[in-house]
Amino acid sequence: MSSRKSRRAVQAAETQQLILNAALKLFISKGYGAASIVEIAAEAGVAVPTVYTSVGPKPVLLRRLIDWVDEQADIPALAAELMASDDPARALSLQVTMTRQLAERCGDILAALASAAQVDEDLARMYAEGQSRHIQGAHKTADWLRQRGGLREELTTERAAALIGTLLLPVVWSSLTRDFGWTFDEAEAWIFSTLREQLLTE
Repeated sequence: MSSRKSRRAVQAAETQQLILNAALKLFISKGYGAASIVEIAAEAGVAVPTVYTSVGPKPVLLRRLIDWVDEQADIPALAAELMASDDPARALSLQVTMTRQLAERCGDILAALASAAQVDEDLARMYAEGQSRHIQGAHKTADWLRQRGGLREELTTERAAALIGTLLLPVVWSSLTRDFGWTFDEAEAWIFSTLREQLLTE
């Protein structure tokens, strides 16, 4: 009996992943508003009711994809390393790496959320919360650098946060890598060197 339950659980998880993959593909190619549950079901190779019973309606599909973001980008481990570091340059490098991994591994999901925010009030609030967390993260990094004497004396913490928050926006990564054809390594190196030159005492 337990083996049968285990097989069912594995099959259910596989079905959910098929549906989430299909949803992400269509959210990216058609936009959140234009992608329908019927199309998502067809792309996943399942019946329409299966989408609802396995995962849920479109807003739930996107929320599940967003929940997947931090795990895929390894954000908790990088954030813990940043907060434990005493080296300003290393801390700044980790902050750049965090946003690089979000953009590189989860940029499609973030783009889908931005699209969904235009047509769904709940997801618009979620998108705004994500933007707010980004700004808070920039302020936290700037405060960390100030407390450890890493920021240039003439630079206010607020201005440092503005520089960090702006250069690390997902749209900057997207512009450099998609519009101008840079590799993520090139983009990361340039963003870090620019921020280091603008922010740090050394």
